[in-house]
Amino acid sequence: MCIGCHWATYRDWFAASPKTGRSGLTRRQALRGGGTVAVGALAATSVPSFVAEAVAEPDDETADIVFRNGPVYTVDRARPWARAVAVKGKRIVFVGEDAGVKPFIGSKTRIVDLEGKILLPGFVEGHTHPLVGAALTRGVDLQFDTREETLDVLSAYRSKTTTMDVVRGFGWRYCAFPASGPRKEDLDAIWPDKPVILLAIDGHAAWVNSLALVLAGVTKDTKDPIPGFSYFERDVATGEPTGYLVEPPVVLMVSSAIEPFSRDYVAAGLADWLPKAAAAGITAVFDAGIQVLPDQEGFALYSQLERAGELSLRVVGSHYHNQPDVDPVPVIHALQREFNSELVKASVLKLNIDGGDPQYTAALLAPYSDRLETSGDTLLPPEVFADIIRRADRDGIDIHVHSFGDRATRLSLDAIEAAIKANPPRDRRNALAHLSLVDSQDAPRFGELGVIAQYSAHWACPDLQNMGVTRSRFGAVRGDAMLTMKSVLDHGGVLSFGADWPAAGYYSTYRPLDGIEVATTRRELNKPQGPQLRPFDQAISLDAAIRANTLGPAYQIRMEHEIGSIEVGKFADLVVLERNLFEVAPQDIHKTRVLMTVMNGRVTHQAKV
Repeated sequence: MCIGCHWATYRDWFAASPKTGRSGLTRRQALRGGGTVAVGALAATSVPSFVAEAVAEPDDETADIVFRNGPVYTVDRARPWARAVAVKGKRIVFVGEDAGVKPFIGSKTRIVDLEGKILLPGFVEGHTHPLVGAALTRGVDLQFDTREETLDVLSAYRSKTTTMDVVRGFGWRYCAFPASGPRKEDLDAIWPDKPVILLAIDGHAAWVNSLALVLAGVTKDTKDPIPGFSYFERDVATGEPTGYLVEPPVVLMVSSAIEPFSRDYVAAGLADWLPKAAAAGITAVFDAGIQVLPDQEGFALYSQLERAGELSLRVVGSHYHNQPDVDPVPVIHALQREFNSELVKASVLKLNIDGGDPQYTAALLAPYSDRLETSGDTLLPPEVFADIIRRADRDGIDIHVHSFGDRATRLSLDAIEAAIKANPPRDRRNALAHLSLVDSQDAPRFGELGVIAQYSAHWACPDLQNMGVTRSRFGAVRGDAMLTMKSVLDHGGVLSFGADWPAAGYYSTYRPLDGIEVATTRRELNKPQGPQLRPFDQAISLDAAIRANTLGPAYQIRMEHEIGSIEVGKFADLVVLERNLFEVAPQDIHKTRVLMTVMNGRVTHQAKV
C-alpha cells in the first residue's frame, strides 16, 4: 500500500490539552484547515513554492512559539513548503506565510526567526534500542579496524577498571578478527582476575575471557542454547569454548549469569543519552527490543520519566521474542494493557527470523560463498514463525521482524501473506527490518502486502565491514546487490529509517542525519570522493530520505495522524537545522547542526550559538 494514500490531514477532534483544558481542533476548524488549495508539489531541488495557509480557528490566546522567515519543509505532500508555523500548547495551530502568522504573536510568544535555516518535522526512529544502547555504550568503545588497535585500547583501559566488578565494552568490529572470531586468551592476558564481556558492533555476538566462562559455568560440555544459530564457538582441536559467543541467547546466558544489568545502571545511561537524542533531532522512537531489563521494568522506566516530565521523546515499544519455547502472543497482549500512555506504548511484537552475515546466521537462499556447507539457519522453525505471525495478526498485533538475509525476507513475506489470507481484513503495519539482501522477486511484495521496509540507512556504504567481511560471505554478485531500498520504494513500498543504535555493521550512530546522507549518496561519511556502494542506482532522493526518517516511521508506529509532518492539529514535534538541507552539498548533510528540537510543544534541545 502507498504511504501517501493513508494520510488523514486532520482529525475531527483531539484530546484536551492539560495546559489549557480545551480540546484541539473542532470539526469546523478541521474542515476549514483541510479546505485550503495547494499548488502542485515541486521537485525537492527546486525553489520552494508556498501555498495557501492552514490555520486553526482564531481565539483570544496567542501562540507559545512562532517560527517565521522559513523555509519550512512540511513533508506534507498536499502542502510541502511554508514560511511560518505557530505552536500553541502541544499542537501546531498554523502553517503558512509570514503575514498569516502575525495574529498568533503576542507579548509572551517566543519568536524563532529561521533566517534561511530550515524547519522540519522531528525525526522519528523506526528501529533503535535506547535502553540497550544506554547500558552497552557505557563501557569501553572498541570501534577499531584491527586486532592490534583493539587490544591496545583495551590495555589502556585497564587502569580505569580498578573498581569494576565486571569489565564491559561495545563495538568490536568483525573485520579485526578471523571468521572464527576473537579469542579469550587475548583478554586473559589483560584481565586474568576480572570477568570481561565485550559486545560486537552489531550486538549479535560477544567476546569474553576465561573467568567470564568459569563464572557462568561454561565448559566444553555445555550445550549450545540454539545449536546452529546461537552457540559457543569451540576450538577445533580441544572442543573448548574460545570466548566467542554467537547471537543474543548465548550472550545473555553468560552476561546474566555473571551480573545482570541493574535498573539503576540502565537508568543512568538513559539519562545521559536522552539529551544527546534531542540534540540529534529525535522526537519519537520505536524501541525494537529492551533486552537488558525485563520488559516490564524497561517500560516502567520510560513511564517514570514521562510522569516526571523528563521523557524528551515518544516511545512505541515491542516485546522482543527470541525464545522458541515461549508463546509471545499473550506476553505482548499483557504489555499492551499495562503500557498505553501518551508518550509510552508497548504495542508491537518483535521477532527474529535470522541473525547476521558475520556469524553465518543470516538465512540465505544460496550457500555462503566462503562456507559452502551452510546457507544460514533460522532462529525459529519456519512453521512456528508463521504460526506466531498468523495468531498475532488475527489479534490485531503489528509484527516487526529482524530479517537480514534474502531467505529470511522471503520466509517473512510468505508468513505475512499467509496471515493476510487467513485472517479478516484490517489496517496492518507490519515491518521487516535490516534487509541486507532482498531478492529482486521479493522487492514488489512490500508494496503489494503493505509491509514496511525498515532500513538502517547508514549501513548502505562501502565501509570495511561491507567490502570485507560481508562481501566475503555473500560473494561478488550478492555483494553488489545489498540494501536495495530504492527498488522497494519504486514498487510502492513504504520506507522507514532507524539507526538500530547501538547495533551497526561498521560504526554505531543514533543520528538520523547520518543515515539520511548515506541514503542519498551511498558513500561513507567524510569521503565525498570515495566509492559508492553498488548498485549505484539505489541512492534515493533527499525528500524521500527525509520522509523515511519522519512520516515513514510515524506511519509504521501508527502515529502518522499525529506526528511525522508539519500540519495543523498535529503534535508540535519539530527540528530547526542550521542550514537548508536542500541547498547544502550532499556530503555535508551529516555535518548540519540541529539548533533546536521541540517535542510536544516543549523545547528539548537548544544549541549554543
